[in-house]
Amino acid sequence: LRNVEREAKLQLIEQFGGSEKTLETVNRTLKWIALQQHDDGHWDFRKLRDIEGEKSTLSGGTDATAAATGFGLLPLLGNGNTHQKGPYKDHVQRGVQWLLKTQQGSGEFKRPGTSNARMYSHGIATIAICEAYAMSGDAALKAPAQKAIDFIVKAQHKTLGGWRYNPGQSPDTSVVGWQVMAIKSAQMANLAIPAETLDGVRTWLSRVAGKGNKLGQFGYTSSGDLKP
Repeated sequence: LRNVEREAKLQLIEQFGGSEKTLETVNRTLKWIALQQHDDGHWDFRKLRDIEGEKSTLSGGTDATAAATGFGLLPLLGNGNTHQKGPYKDHVQRGVQWLLKTQQGSGEFKRPGTSNARMYSHGIATIAICEAYAMSGDAALKAPAQKAIDFIVKAQHKTLGGWRYNPGQSPDTSVVGWQVMAIKSAQMANLAIPAETLDGVRTWLSRVAGKGNKLGQFGYTSSGDLKP
């Protein structure tokens, strides 16, 4: 079965100009990502290791373990692993369980130490949990995934329609992008998304959309952010 899956992946990679070397690079990258996982299942930007298991000099400084865990899970999920199957199923299982254990009653995943990472962190973790549910169909993940989406819905700015660092703040398009990606993953998993939430996204994007020779561009907090 693994040989069949490998050939299918290789065929797909070749369609986009890649080769067997590309697949080998992907596999080395997944090995490195798996190495970064901590025993309790989470990933941490501040505590990375090189391929020999020694401490890396490239570690980051942001305290956002839910985001790091989401980022750790997504490439493994993207490679076809779930918590039920695949060579990295144990890594996915531990990562998913860590997210579930740290999810609060509000639906929010573990709050980061820096407030400007809060909605980024939750959005990224939500993408991962929705993807894990969509790929596996595991009924045990449905309620946590829906709760995570419900938190995003409640955190949306009621009139401007977007999101920023903390719930209800005046939006910026960077944070909006991650929440929209989480919503898209939720839609693919057939989770409930209020029509008003989607309308709000359109409201925000219309507000920051460029006009004339800036058509197709979107500003950070207004269309005035766009360069001439």
